[in-house]
Parts: sequence; structure tokens; C-alpha cells
Amino acid sequence: SNVAPGSTSTIERQLHAMPISYTATVFVALLSIIAVSVWEVAPLVRTLDTTCGTASSSASFDLYSTEYRSIDIRAPVASSWRLRLAARLLVSSPLGDYLARKLLVRNGIPALVDFAHVIQTDKSGRPNGREFVVGGDPLIRLNETEYEWHTAAASVEDDAAAKRRNIHIRDKKKNGSHYNSIYDYYHAYKERKTTPTEVLAKLLDFINATDATLRCVEFIDETAKLAAEQSSQRWQDGKPISIWDGIPVLIKPEISIVGVPFTSGRQTRLDGSDIGTYDDIIVQRFRSAGAIIVGTTVMHEKGVQPTGYNPWYKGPNNPYGLSRFTGGSSSGSAVAVATGMVPVAVGFDGGGSIRIPASWSGTVGLAVGYSRIPFNNGKQNLITVIKSGVLSATVNDSLEALLLLGKGATKDEGSDEHAYHASYGGSGPPPPHSTPRWSERSIDQPIRIGIFWDWVSHRPSGSSAGTTGKDDAVYRSFVDTVETLKNHVHHGRRFEVVPFTISHMNLQAMTHGILITSMFSFGNLRELYRGMSGRETPDADDDLQPATEIQIKLGSQITALELLACYTIRNFALAQWRRVLLDDVDVVLTPTTPMTALQRHSGSDENGFTATGLFIQMMRFIWPGNLLGLPGLAVPVGADSDGLPISMQVICAHWHEADCLSVGNTIADLRRDARPAPPSELFVDLLR
Repeated sequence: SNVAPGSTSTIERQLHAMPISYTATVFVALLSIIAVSVWEVAPLVRTLDTTCGTASSSASFDLYSTEYRSIDIRAPVASSWRLRLAARLLVSSPLGDYLARKLLVRNGIPALVDFAHVIQTDKSGRPNGREFVVGGDPLIRLNETEYEWHTAAASVEDDAAAKRRNIHIRDKKKNGSHYNSIYDYYHAYKERKTTPTEVLAKLLDFINATDATLRCVEFIDETAKLAAEQSSQRWQDGKPISIWDGIPVLIKPEISIVGVPFTSGRQTRLDGSDIGTYDDIIVQRFRSAGAIIVGTTVMHEKGVQPTGYNPWYKGPNNPYGLSRFTGGSSSGSAVAVATGMVPVAVGFDGGGSIRIPASWSGTVGLAVGYSRIPFNNGKQNLITVIKSGVLSATVNDSLEALLLLGKGATKDEGSDEHAYHASYGGSGPPPPHSTPRWSERSIDQPIRIGIFWDWVSHRPSGSSAGTTGKDDAVYRSFVDTVETLKNHVHHGRRFEVVPFTISHMNLQAMTHGILITSMFSFGNLRELYRGMSGRETPDADDDLQPATEIQIKLGSQITALELLACYTIRNFALAQWRRVLLDDVDVVLTPTTPMTALQRHSGSDENGFTATGLFIQMMRFIWPGNLLGLPGLAVPVGADSDGLPISMQVICAHWHEADCLSVGNTIADLRRDARPAPPSELFVDLLR
């Protein structure tokens, strides 16, 4: 009864499910080999080239070389029936292990082992990360002085919040922004121009009217109407709980909400076993602040791809171009914010899953630092490249969400048991705040903007060439924004561009890809992987999309030695990036994605889509936030010739999300006029 209009029916799901018997699978595998020169799965057994190369001699590595080299992976591009055949060949045939290993080896995974050996034997005395625990998470513990600084900054946050609300109202009246922030809702309720009950009614009407087009909302929480009525009464009595009272919020379905299916983008379970039985910490905090949990959003199945489209739900669709990808995997959350449904929607980010959809769908996207926002989906201490965050209408909305959600787990929330609290130790992680590091420096000292120019100006070659035709528009917008910053004075302080370099960016990026693939596979192998032990199932709700199965298979073939190499490289990268962010610059700027939203591939609507080379290019600027746990903020800065959004990313040091948000706010203000407006027929202003 709580299924959103347009959700996939049981019959439709069964039509998509195509279980194949073991005998038939072997037949398909043999037939595939015979026809290998014809089918698009042929690249699986042909030589796959990459600029990282295959296994290299450890003597060939200059450990501290700063020459920028990209990853250009040549791997199958498949959709429709070809994708299903590739999945059966890899997952269920006797040749699957061999082909999966061939893919990994030919795309350079042995080079990671060689590079890790060079790191372990380095005697230069330069920062190489060996001070960090191999196999540990990217959690940075502060010394006592640093911790006290954050605590002091957080203690004055109430006064800072009051100033932000008043400044926003004055600015919005002046610039005519088309988005409503949580400050606009706060003042509309306070001045009794509308009520949370009226807002929710308009929102549900809009969802019903546009679901067939946007398909971004998965399930509606049946308690939302009661929550809106209770909030309306509090405003009527003049006793709102907080600035969040009455604010509608949508949740990516990777955490539990009582009474709502907890799907992670999968089909709903026919036996109802996926219905949430508890409220996650994030949900609890929103409810305690008075926010209205409207429901869940559509996401890519299990979050395995950055494109965002989910064939089970036939969406989401990008409001700026309905035939284009939205970016993912927090795709429904991005579309909901982009179309005005909510000012804030929760997302999770393991490989750009907040920042990429923010970029392609025209919203702000904050992926906080690792362990900043606690959550309880059972994998927070297993998949250490994932962190939470929000998609939002404005940068200040992301800031307010950080202040609400970013505190360490309390005893009532199970702080003694939560992985983040236990891993940090003591009283837990430092509190969030809005004070940037440079606030205590002399006003004549500039805000240092770090740019790795070879990285941001690079154009792809090889198999990925041609997939990023909008690169020039994105790069021009990036340069224009940087030039605008250089000529701007922020509260009496100027900006200074500081070029920097990092060693072996290509191997660091590959390390992220291998780690997330392995962690994803291990986290889902026992529950989901049908190919192991020959397990097949006739149940439609136990089926997986082919691309998801392929991802699990590849992850299962990564060896323990390769994982140890990846952890060693992660520590090396951590040392390099911390040196840059703590000693040389205040923040790092990049484009968020090197291209604007791409057209959906033919056949992807029915069965999904795989194109590893393209996905690597999409994540070109994303991976430091996940491999190293660094905070990252995506901010809209313009549009290409087709009116598709362009975004800039701000990266900052661990526990210093305030630095990202401060610079991000300045960028948003300077580029406000360049930010494209969503199509009027697919946008709702809930306060009118």
C-alpha cells in the first residue's frame, strides 16, 4: 500500500528475471567462445590495454614522480541481451574465474603489487604512509590541541546559524533564486504563510503527477502525514523543535526506516523481509529535529555504478534531459532536490555516488569525510570507502545537514557499539561546525586554492575517447570560475591559486577501484551471489541485474596479496594528500565530473549497462574523497550548450568540511547567474 505510483509490479519483475539452468549456462558459455569474434563480449578474452600496463618490474617505478598519467581501461561496453550473456559467462560458467582474472590482470592489477613493494622498501625518508596501519580505515585522529580547536568552533555555532538565516533571506529577495532552502521553509512557517501539512500535500500531488516521467521516488512513508500534522501544530503553538521542523526530507534506501522497504535499489522482497524494523541514526536525528521523512528514493541497484539508472524502477530520469543519465548511485535523491521536491535528500558515496548525481542533475552535493556522519546499515565498518552526506538545494542546506547529522554517536544511539566511535576512541570524533581554518589567520593571508593543472586539463584517449565530448565546456567553466575567484575578495580576504602535484595519481585511482570492488563483493557475496556453489533461484525478488552480478564476480577474484598492496598504496596516498592539504593549500579545486550528463545507452533501460572505461572517466576527480576519506563538495557553476548542468568540486582536509562549505558558498554566489534553472514543467515551488 505504500508503493509509489509507477513502481515495478511483481509480474513485471518476473518478466525481467531470466534464471538459466546450469546445463543451459554451460551451453551459452561454449557458444559464446565460438562466436567470440562477433559478440560484444569478445573483449573479455582479448587483450585489454591500459596505460597502467601489466605487471611491471619494481625497479621501473620512481616513487615520487609527479608526472600525471591517466587510466584508460579497455573493457566491454554492453547492454541488453549482450550484457546478460556476459554476466552468465562470467558468473555461472566454468570459465568465469579465468575470464574475471584475465580482466583484472590485463588492466594492470599486478602493477599495484609491484608499486606497493617499492613503497615498503623506500628509504628516502620522505612521507610514504608507513606510519599508518596497513589494512586500517582512512580515519584521522586529532591531537589534543586540534580537537579542542574544533570543540571551541562548535560552541559558537548557534550564533553563527542565526546570522546565516537572516543573511539568506536578504540575499534571496535580491537575487530571486528559484530554489527554496530550509531557511525559506523556516521563515514561511514562522510567518504563517503556509504549514508543513500544506507543503506535504503539494509535494505528494507533484510526486503523483510526475512519477511516470521522473521515477525518482521509491516508497512513501505512511507516517509522513501524521508527522506533518504534528509539526504544523508545533508551529501554530510557536514551539518548533528546530530549524528543521516541518522540512520534507527523502532518504536513499541504504539505511533502515521503520515500516518502509530497505531495498538498496533491489526489487522488493515478496515475503516482506526487507521492511525496515528500526530507524537508522540519520533518520532518528531528522525526526528528533522535527523533519518530515517523506520516503525513499530510487537508486542504482546496490550502488554499483555511477550512471544512476535502475531498470527495475525504469528511472530515475534526468529533468534536464529525460533520455540522459542522472549520475548515481544517489540518483533519485538528486532528482528530487533538482525538481524542488525537497531541499535536502540523504545520499551515500563510495565512488562519487553523491557528487556525480549532484553534478549531472544540477544540485549541491556534500560527501562528508569518512566517519563524520554515523549510520547503521551493517557495512559502515566493512566498506571503508563509503561515507554519507546529502544532496541539497544550496550550500547552506548542506551545512545545516552537517551540523545536525555530523555529531558523533551518543550513548542513546549506541555510541559504545558504533564502529566510528569505537575506531576513533576516547569521546569520539570532533564536533562539526562552520568555521574555516583560515579564520584565525591574518586577513592579509589569502585563502590558498590548490589546483593540479595536468589532472584537471587532461583529455582521455584510447577506448574512453569520444565519451566525453563535453570536456571542453566543463574545463572552460572551471577555468572561468577559478579566474572569478582570483579577482574576488571574500570578507576582506583574497584567493590565491597554488599549483601542486601528487605522485602516481593513476595507481591511486586504480587502488580505489580495486578496493571498492573487493569490499562491495565481500559485503554482498554470501547473501546475493547466485553463481557461487551453483546456486540458482526461480524467485524474481532474489534476482540481480547482470551488471551487479559482474561486479560481485570481479571483486571475488581479487587476491589477499592485491588487497594488502592496495592498503599500502592507500597509506602512501594519504601521506601525500595530507601534506598538500595541511601544509601547502587550504582546499583543492577540480571539476566534479569531466563531462556533462550522457545519453543513456541503447538497451540500458531494460537490462542495464556496463562500460568500465567510461565509469573510470566519470570518477576521474572523485576517488580521493573515497580512497582517502576526504570531504568533497559539488557546486553547480554553469551549463553546456545543451543546458546541462556543470559542477565544480571542492576537496578539503579531514574534519574540515567547513573549509569546503565556505569556499563552496563563495563559488555558488559568484556563479549564481550561470546555474541553470530546471524545466518549469518538472519543477515545483512548495512555498507558493
